[in-house]
Amino acid sequence: MKKRVWNKIVLLLSMILLLSWSSEAVWAEESLSKISGVEETLQEENGGTEAPGPGEGGEEPVPEEHSLTKTERKEATCAQEGNIEYFTCETCGKIFLDEEGTKEVTDKAELVIPRLTAHTWDDGSIAQKATCVKDGTLTYTCSICKAQKTESISRTGHKFKDKITRATVKKQGKIVNCCTVCGKVRKRTAILRIKKVTLSRNVYTYNGKKHAPKVKVVDTKGRKISSKYYTVKKTKVKNVGTHTVKITFKGRYKGTVTRKFKINPKAVSGIQLTAGKREFTVSYKKQSKQCSGYQLQYANNPQFSGAVKFTMKRGISTKTIGGLENNTAYYVRMRAYKKVRENGKVRTYYSEWSGIKTVTTEDVKLICIDAGHQRRGDSSLEPIGPGALSQKPKVASGTSGVATQKPEYQLTLEVALKLQQELTRRGYDILMVRTTHDVNISNSARAAMANNAQVDAFIRIHANGAASSSANGAITICQTPANVYCGALYGQCRRLSEQILSHFVAACGCKNGGIWETDTMSGINWCSVPVTILEMGYMTNPAEDRLMSDPAYQDRMVQGIANGLDAYFAP
Repeated sequence: MKKRVWNKIVLLLSMILLLSWSSEAVWAEESLSKISGVEETLQEENGGTEAPGPGEGGEEPVPEEHSLTKTERKEATCAQEGNIEYFTCETCGKIFLDEEGTKEVTDKAELVIPRLTAHTWDDGSIAQKATCVKDGTLTYTCSICKAQKTESISRTGHKFKDKITRATVKKQGKIVNCCTVCGKVRKRTAILRIKKVTLSRNVYTYNGKKHAPKVKVVDTKGRKISSKYYTVKKTKVKNVGTHTVKITFKGRYKGTVTRKFKINPKAVSGIQLTAGKREFTVSYKKQSKQCSGYQLQYANNPQFSGAVKFTMKRGISTKTIGGLENNTAYYVRMRAYKKVRENGKVRTYYSEWSGIKTVTTEDVKLICIDAGHQRRGDSSLEPIGPGALSQKPKVASGTSGVATQKPEYQLTLEVALKLQQELTRRGYDILMVRTTHDVNISNSARAAMANNAQVDAFIRIHANGAASSSANGAITICQTPANVYCGALYGQCRRLSEQILSHFVAACGCKNGGIWETDTMSGINWCSVPVTILEMGYMTNPAEDRLMSDPAYQDRMVQGIANGLDAYFAP
């Protein structure tokens, strides 16, 4: 209200100034009249005489005009009262509920919003943390008045949980059952370390099927570790080579280990051995898959010490091994192999050895053939036997044919060479003392050749001579049982002489002159092998001389000698 009074005063002063500037009286009078009206208004507002009411001869009353100021609503809190929204007249001081000033408030208590009785508590803060065995305290603070209250936090009790230190292949582990709040330990359990990881099989043989060995894990006490504590990464495989199994531990254990297993080629089967002349032939079943070839070993002992090895390619199914000993047993075994490239390198895998097979080379007899005499005899002397005092010429020049004039050394070589061919054809091995005429080999040296070669029989080819031209027929010569140099061989030499002579006579149709036993032949005395001297006939007999030079008759003589040898070696 005071503000409105002052506004009117300012307006009055402004009008007075305007009057002072005006030159007309009328304007002055009007201005004074307005000033007078302002004064009256001021008197009314300052408690002047009341205006006459109705019926008193006055005019109608003018509604009272207020200058209202708004007071905003204020909510009550737990600390102080609030108020509702209201309006106050600045002139008269009256209080209204509305902005138009029509709802007057006579009791200010109506404006009050009572103070709240409940606090606005925060979320609280822990004054003392609860433990497993002791309660804690939680403090709440009113966000308005800062008042505080407390609550008890119940003890948590122990929260036990296993804390695992996992075992490995090198270290033991443990399980500690302890409280996660206070650390109290309720139980400790040891986890024994992994001692051994093994596969159910480390070696397989290729069979066209896939293989995957099982895994077994044990601890240091030999107890099996459950498969729930590890995973196995493996691939079923069937081909020859080295394959890896990866074992990864989990749960109570940790770490990774690998184990390897092999698949080897299939063993060689169907092995058969065939004996030959100082050789044998092996045949076997070929393999078309997972095989690069075969390996063969042979030796003259079942331990295979000093064994000889041969390698054959996959496509081969037979192999002949030659250059062996005569009539000798050999032990044979085979295995297959496969070459595999692994990690940039080629590795060879072998099958198991086959069962041991045995074979005995054929009993090929070695025959020494001595074509008697030589182009020129050697009259120098040599002992007639080992350690003998008696001596004889080393080698005589021999006789000659009365009809053919052919020297004995020539006839004997002709027959000896034919005999070599026939005996070779029959499977014998032959050692020739001489193949030419121009040699100088004494009787003892000829025996030494047969001895050193350890021949099975020593045949000395000669032709006989006599003073009478009618003498005829064939004879053989051997030592007596009492021979001081080689009497131990008498039985063999006698039988050899008998078989040669009887079959020779049968083949030739000549006279059987018998066996002459004598210890005067240095060519026999020096022998340590079975020996006989064959006198084919008499070169001093014209008819027999011609026969012995006849090629057809020579063939018959050779057949007779060969038949005699066959009979000698027959079982």
